[in-house]
Amino acid sequence: MTAQHDDRLTVLMCPDYRDSNPYQSELIAGLEAHDVDVTAITGGWAFPLLAGVRRHGLPDVLHLHWLHRFVITDRRFPALFAVLFGARLCFELVLLRALGVRLVWTVHNLLDHERTAPRSELAVRHAVARIVDRLVVHCADAADAVGETYRLPERAADRIRVVPHGNYAGVYPDGMPRSAARDRLDIPSDVPVVTFFGLIRPYKNVPELIETFRRVDGDARLLVVGNPWNDAAERRVRAAAAAADRVRTVLEFVPEVEIQVYMRAADAVALPFDSVLTSGSAVLAMTFGRAVVAPRMGCLPELIGSEGGQLYDPADPEGLSAALQTGIDDRDRLREMGRRNRESVEEFDWNQVAERTRDVYTLEAEAPCRC
Repeated sequence: MTAQHDDRLTVLMCPDYRDSNPYQSELIAGLEAHDVDVTAITGGWAFPLLAGVRRHGLPDVLHLHWLHRFVITDRRFPALFAVLFGARLCFELVLLRALGVRLVWTVHNLLDHERTAPRSELAVRHAVARIVDRLVVHCADAADAVGETYRLPERAADRIRVVPHGNYAGVYPDGMPRSAARDRLDIPSDVPVVTFFGLIRPYKNVPELIETFRRVDGDARLLVVGNPWNDAAERRVRAAAAAADRVRTVLEFVPEVEIQVYMRAADAVALPFDSVLTSGSAVLAMTFGRAVVAPRMGCLPELIGSEGGQLYDPADPEGLSAALQTGIDDRDRLREMGRRNRESVEEFDWNQVAERTRDVYTLEAEAPCRC
């Protein structure tokens, strides 16, 4: 029998990524203000979801995020393990649903970015999408992409709900003026600056960004700031930057108080991903009032649009170069875009996000229009 506490809901949220991403912390804080008791769990090895239930009790709702955590492994034969782990996951979900637990899955990515075992992972995602009661995405384009990629029948596609990604206002310190940030980095005030910020993973194409930036005309600077995914990623970035005198790298974990330095020094934030559905990095840049240079894919066109940044066709080999050049050549326009982004992202406050998420938990939220 599902646990009830008056009109409050109990939720197990997993996997627990709060140490590396403030998304869940902000969502949980918002939900708790809307009569939702949330426990974030990592789970055990054998049956991670059932381990969480055994430890914390049967919830009203199980809320899944980042599904690859339950499927992908770095062991030998990753495709085989993906099938085995996927079968385990589906068994746990079917059992929990039979026990009366409502199942919600926020689809942050169509597949794991590293594509370790794409065919096996996709098969698991197909199955999970048909088991859960609701799928959450962050924009209407993502709803369409999920329905198409997972080949959902109409009855399953109608379970998709759109809840925006919340902003990062107040999450990180943000009191440093642009001039002070430029002084800290010894960058002249009249020089255009583009920043890449975030964990440096292969799909983010940071070495390609550096190589492309070298071909951009003008006295501009590129800041590459973030912790490399592994040694190979670090070597590629260092090799690309070695001959680029207008590129500065900070390849390390950046304390929260220092994020504002690199954001405030920038005119634009470049996110040259080769795959993306939802981008917390784009929301972070917008929260800091920065224009965004990014491919026209996933939620980015809807989130940023032509008024918030320079979007390019990822199939065009000159797309990124042209977008960077256009932005660098018109800094005033980039500032206008940054102001627009700051204003537009303010509507994605966590109170509204939490309220809409609670509606999803109670199965009351309306399905997106599929016109």
